[in-house]
Amino acid sequence: MGSITAQLSIYPLGEASLSPTINEALRILREHGLAVEAGTMSSQVSGDDDVVFAALQSAFHQIAAQGPVIMVATFSNACPTKKVAEDAITYNAIGHVENAFDDPAAPDQIKATQSRIVLNPALVEGLQGLEAGQRLLVVFYLHRSEGYDLRQHPRGDRTREPRGVFALHSPHRPNPIGVTTVELVEVAGNVLTVRGLDAINGTPVLDLKRQS
Repeated sequence: MGSITAQLSIYPLGEASLSPTINEALRILREHGLAVEAGTMSSQVSGDDDVVFAALQSAFHQIAAQGPVIMVATFSNACPTKKVAEDAITYNAIGHVENAFDDPAAPDQIKATQSRIVLNPALVEGLQGLEAGQRLLVVFYLHRSEGYDLRQHPRGDRTREPRGVFALHSPHRPNPIGVTTVELVEVAGNVLTVRGLDAINGTPVLDLKRQS
């Protein structure tokens, strides 16, 4: 295949600061001789495809040995990655979800428990004005969703008449983006405790908006 570029995001779970794990991963990638361009929300690494894949595997194994972590990578043989398609839109996660649901479950079941939104510490100033008791719109990336149909049975129940995907809350969508309004329980540093979020553990968060 030749030279490729990978756009990389890393989310260590249960850590107050993301930086140590991210910096360690980038150090490992540089040790493999890759060109690394670190960014605020994601980083790019470039090099021969065999080296890139081997380096990412090595980096993941080493940081995963320190604790639970999510690594999201987008690969391209057209550099930079952002030029893959003229109509492509790229968003960087501002944080991730932490809760007890490692796998998809009934939305009502997930909503009934509290979740934590761990924000990138570099963005914590943007939380000013948020207080417990407020309603918050959470926009997130459905990272476990694969494929979609334009007509689907509501909640996968085949006894119910199919509807168009845009009339449903199905996670299987042309753009796998989820939106939920939650109750803000607590703000502590870069961690927000919320109630009513139907996103599973490790879900990348794209945006937060206070509701009037």
